Amino acid sequence: MAPGFFGVLLFYLLPFAETVRRSFFQSGSGSFAGMANYRAVLHNAAFWRAVRNTAAYAAAGVPLLMVVSLALALLVRRLSARRKLVSALLVPTAVPAAVMVLVLRILADKHGLWNGMLAAVPERFAGLSVFTGADYLHSDLALAVVTGSFLWKNTGYMMILWLAGLAGLPKEVDEAAAVDGAGRWQRWHYVTRPQLAGSFFTIGMLSVLQIFKSYREIWMVAGSYPQENIYFLQHLLQNWYLKLEFDQMAALTVLLSATLLVLCLILQKRLESDL
Repeated sequence: MAPGFFGVLLFYLLPFAETVRRSFFQSGSGSFAGMANYRAVLHNAAFWRAVRNTAAYAAAGVPLLMVVSLALALLVRRLSARRKLVSALLVPTAVPAAVMVLVLRILADKHGLWNGMLAAVPERFAGLSVFTGADYLHSDLALAVVTGSFLWKNTGYMMILWLAGLAGLPKEVDEAAAVDGAGRWQRWHYVTRPQLAGSFFTIGMLSVLQIFKSYREIWMVAGSYPQENIYFLQHLLQNWYLKLEFDQMAALTVLLSATLLVLCLILQKRLESDL
């Protein structure tokens, strides 16, 4: 236990404590700044744009990822050829970021596969032609494309976590409910779902963390200043780093960490009350 605690202290707690300290000082002169760095962050228009976009991305991606991966986990449990399906769904998890970027460019570019398929649609479906010729990653559809790639990349991994949670549930309780006349939905709502509270919390938090980890592919596709609706907090941090604005970076990191901690506590309390 001691080596593990020492590792957490050395690589996580002490660096975060130093980040908190730096957030109250000017990066250039090293003079005490009080709350000036936090005020600079909160009065920055790019910060609020990034907050709105990141929140929209998380609000769309996290629930969809949890629902789709859970649905697939429930489906896979009933299939005889589950190993092949699980293996196929895990392939995107192992795909390198460079390959992911190449796939996005092949699909979503102005001269990509999607536009080629839409161009072949018969004229009686001409309403779809509004999308033909669009550069999806540089249009209002960019957030939808990014959310779709997020689901494609992470669904298999989250499905495995759901399968692990479902495998740990005692079958006797579900069988007893079925004997008592409970239907499939009733058994899910009153028997299975409450027992998955720990899985809901773990997978929910991991899904939120995956939202922030997906920046790499977006940056490789669209650069430091992408389409406005996919300009996320990670882009803001990257641009401040290039401008050597370490004091504002530290303040934003503290604000973001505090927000994630509050969300974690709220999610835990909500699950405890609902489940």
